[in-house]
Amino acid sequence: MCERAYAPGFVCCVRPLMEDVVNVVKALSAETRLRLLKLLRGREMSSTELQQSLRMPRQTLAYHLHVLKVGGLVTTRQDGRRLMYAGAMPGVADADGRFARFLSRTLDDVS
Repeated sequence: MCERAYAPGFVCCVRPLMEDVVNVVKALSAETRLRLLKLLRGREMSSTELQQSLRMPRQTLAYHLHVLKVGGLVTTRQDGRRLMYAGAMPGVADADGRFARFLSRTLDDVS
């Protein structure tokens, strides 16, 4: 975090915001992660269900889910012994919904 104060009580926060944006862009940069987001649109799924749907090794799935979580595009919750995943809107998404519309159109085009 930038510690340079521009005015009393105001601290520059560009660097953390930029890191958040970079994490979102990175999360959206792989077709596998887009396919994961499409599966998670409007529902929760366990890692086992995701692995079966995408037919990929557990380690590969775990990596892609981690990248999505760091980007703020996936949330998790514990359900007994299972970890459930759900799609989410990242904190850097705009308030008027342009990012949500962009993401929705992008996922519509993913096969």
